[in-house]
Amino acid sequence: MIDTQNLLSVCGLKKYFPLPKKNIFSKQRQYLRAVDGIDLDIRRGETFALVGESGCGKSTLGRTILQLYRPTEGKVYYYGDSEEQGVELTACDEKKMRDLRKDLQIVFQDPYSSLNPRMTVGQLVGEGVTTHKFFRRGSPKLKAYILETMKKCGLQEYAINRYPHQFSGGQRQRVCIARALALKPKFIVCDECVSALDVSIQSQILNLLSELKEREGLTYLFISHDLSVVRHIADRVAVMYLGRIVERADGERLFSQPRHPYTVSLLSAAPSLQGKKEKIILQGNMPSPVFPPEGCPFHTRCFMAQEVCKRIPAPLQETEKGHFVACHFAHIPASEKRKLALGAKGLDR
Repeated sequence: MIDTQNLLSVCGLKKYFPLPKKNIFSKQRQYLRAVDGIDLDIRRGETFALVGESGCGKSTLGRTILQLYRPTEGKVYYYGDSEEQGVELTACDEKKMRDLRKDLQIVFQDPYSSLNPRMTVGQLVGEGVTTHKFFRRGSPKLKAYILETMKKCGLQEYAINRYPHQFSGGQRQRVCIARALALKPKFIVCDECVSALDVSIQSQILNLLSELKEREGLTYLFISHDLSVVRHIADRVAVMYLGRIVERADGERLFSQPRHPYTVSLLSAAPSLQGKKEKIILQGNMPSPVFPPEGCPFHTRCFMAQEVCKRIPAPLQETEKGHFVACHFAHIPASEKRKLALGAKGLDR
């Protein structure tokens, strides 16, 4: 039965990138497992945040959901207004996906490289509009629509004839948001869209995204490694590690009652206004996504790992309503996990 609250459903999604063979005689090809079996639902009108350290597969997941990367395995369903049973994006050909692009947009991380330097702001914002035949190229209605969209994103009229190099990073990101908003999308992937900006500009862009969400009825997948930003904007949060989701919950619950050791360590390193707190320093580096460890992917760095963690991967299970954790020790409260980590004590291994 279809849940009408969901705008997108991701089922068993995987994206493996083939690596070059070491030599022409090698028979076995190796793969980088960027996304390794993801299941999640994104509800209409929410901001669903995806967090994790660099290289964990966040951006790849966002682009695979939009079919900018074709998945190795799994399915993505999009429930548009006119499709009661949903559209399986992973089964769509190029023509069908092109028609759906107006509903599914992305704002990239770097506003300096994601805008064509040879096009004016008006051309950038209007390109998708004319491609999808909202208006005829060169028509007065098109210009009026571009100016209206720019105004919604905090851009002045004079900017319509200027080029990207004439603007600051924050203004360029507003152009990127206006370009996406012009197509009246239902879903936008915000791929680290404030990480390249100064802190003062970040807050302006976040406030703009929140205003547009309420006014235009948007749904966001907000990808970030900055927990303070996520805490400000997210309705629900998923924590990603080595291509897999290890914890998923409402934003307030995840920040106040984290259950996975990786989430606990991430939150301990995040800046806080509540005074100084001890950081949990994880040992070692993230394992290679080419040769991920057996069992729980986090066990090589986990301060709670036991023998079972090395052999059996923990499934993502619901510990409380709406709170999912992939850990054999999810029942242990966060406060006890912190004591174990900071006290240099471990469970019997």
